Amino acid sequence: MIQPAAALIRRLAQARFLRFLVVGGLNTVFGYGLFYLLLRLSGSALFALTLGTIIGVLFNFVTTGALVFRAMERRRLAKFLGVYGIVYLYNAAGLTILQAMALDPALAGLLLLPGAVAISYGLNRSFVFNRAPAVEGGPHP
Repeated sequence: MIQPAAALIRRLAQARFLRFLVVGGLNTVFGYGLFYLLLRLSGSALFALTLGTIIGVLFNFVTTGALVFRAMERRRLAKFLGVYGIVYLYNAAGLTILQAMALDPALAGLLLLPGAVAISYGLNRSFVFNRAPAVEGGPHP
């Protein structure tokens, strides 16, 4: 029974999208928790979004690069920052619109999460981590 479970865990670890979902969950809890904390401390949704994004992006680069795409080269950081610049604009526009509709910014942030996740995965997969990591002894991207 232990061997089939170990084999299943190995196969799941090899599934990039599944790794993205697990790491994305961690990143989401970290990022939204930070946004919520900063929102409650400052009272400003845009401030909380901005500072939370800056800190969250650095955390996400490490977790997403290392655990999901298995590629942590510093050369990818500029593109990664660009992706999260787009995610930031999506969130800032969404927060502005939803707050204008009298929605609590904490709830607005939650409602924007699915779109932010889809944007970040699609752009990271296509633009930042679009090549398989180098295999020892094999060609390097």
